[in-house]
Amino acid sequence: TRPVKVDVRIIACANRDLPHEVEQGRFRADLFYRLNVFPVSMPALRERPADIAPLAFTMLLRHAPKGEAMPWIGDAAL
Repeated sequence: TRPVKVDVRIIACANRDLPHEVEQGRFRADLFYRLNVFPVSMPALRERPADIAPLAFTMLLRHAPKGEAMPWIGDAAL
């Protein structure tokens, strides 16, 4: 019922070129301006092949059913 001061940070990502989308009128310029205060660029996974195995094993460990035999990713699959 009364205002509360908050300090908020937002991390947003997109799979599109947002400056281009703004130019084409498909993304709001005011929202892009507010989100683009501190841009961080991350190369696509295809450009970081050394990250594939650690990510795959992390996902496997995270999503494997508990109490069952742990499946594993073979060298041929990697």
